[in-house]
Amino acid sequence: MDEIAHNLWWTWNAEGTSLFASLDKELWRAADHNPVELLARIDYDRLTELSHDKELIERMNKVYNNFRAYMDVKPDSKRASVAYFCMEYGLNHILKIYSGGLGVLAGDYLKEASDSNVDMCAVGFLYRYGYFTQTLSMDGQQIANYEAQDFDHLPIERVLDADGKQVIVDVPFPNYQVHAAVWKVNVGRISLYLLDTDNDL
Repeated sequence: MDEIAHNLWWTWNAEGTSLFASLDKELWRAADHNPVELLARIDYDRLTELSHDKELIERMNKVYNNFRAYMDVKPDSKRASVAYFCMEYGLNHILKIYSGGLGVLAGDYLKEASDSNVDMCAVGFLYRYGYFTQTLSMDGQQIANYEAQDFDHLPIERVLDADGKQVIVDVPFPNYQVHAAVWKVNVGRISLYLLDTDNDL
């Protein structure tokens, strides 16, 4: 389940989404439909109960087998490889790295590229605060509330080097350098690499 939770394939696979929801419907809502958060918070007693649910186990096996069959298809080596760059990607509401239509379009490109088995690598930015949550003041004015994302509870993973340390990319600017930590989002068969400059380097 964790492997699927860390691949956004589930966001456009109805059976995958339904499977996570069925583990604990109330917790699924409380986790804002985030399977990584769900699996981190689900308690031992509930897991023990689920382990005896034969129907659920069959569904789980079916979803996982479908996922592996999808993922194990290799790209057509005769087709051109594609590098895709964008400032934002609207892949799912739990990953706040987009703010509007451009991001949603970019996210759809990646999902379609995955379904079409395109040999694509995508690059973007990982924003600590992402887009804001909108509320209204008593006099009807918009208030922008920025909430920090907890990267450890998102469907993303650190890119590690041979020594097990997170990969850092140095970007030169006049008189100084920007150090960006590299993260990866699995979007079906597509790898999306995100640069994170919110660090102490």
